[in-house]
Amino acid sequence: MGVRLERRRFVTAASALVGSLLGAGSVHAAPSWEKIDEDEGIKVYSKDIPDSSIVAFRGEALIQQPIEKVLWVLADNEHRTEWVDRLKKSVILERKGPFDYVVYQHFSAPFPASDRDYVYRGQARRDAEGVVRISLESVEHPKAPTTVGVRGRIIKSRYLLTPKGDSTFVVVEIQMDPMGAIPTFIVNLVQKSWPMKTLKNLRTQVKKPYVGHVELPPAGG
Repeated sequence: MGVRLERRRFVTAASALVGSLLGAGSVHAAPSWEKIDEDEGIKVYSKDIPDSSIVAFRGEALIQQPIEKVLWVLADNEHRTEWVDRLKKSVILERKGPFDYVVYQHFSAPFPASDRDYVYRGQARRDAEGVVRISLESVEHPKAPTTVGVRGRIIKSRYLLTPKGDSTFVVVEIQMDPMGAIPTFIVNLVQKSWPMKTLKNLRTQVKKPYVGHVELPPAGG
């Protein structure tokens, strides 16, 4: 009886330990996206990032144009200032391939903040399900000009384009640090509106008469 009792106590204690560990894991689970806005069918979400005071934001929208036209707009540097909010200048510094490039961009900032610029690499790939994934990440480049004010940093940003017949479901995510002395709460406030503005402008831009079609990246590329 003593052995059986001791065994039951061991099993009970082990079960309690496993339960406490699972409970602790749920408390520290990765944060999820929280819906914060919706307008004209565009949904915006936010997510707190561990060890970062800069919030990530996400926008989702169905754009009633084929994926080849949406990707054309996103790849088109000549007309980028027409629809990207506060963008004053965009220069391709290097093309590493048809779906791989390094770009320099200058953005105006409201007074009294200094203008910001970014140097980043954009890469587009298409997975086996047909989703085109465009990742943007800050890099250093020898052809990058001296900063116009403050050189910002893209922590993580990407577009996901999913074909839906003659339409495209677009997801955009952003976590960007403008650097400098701008308080974090202002950074988050500005970036909060970015997905909504971007997707509304993209809807308008893709309808312009000069917009063409671009060949998609090879599947699995």
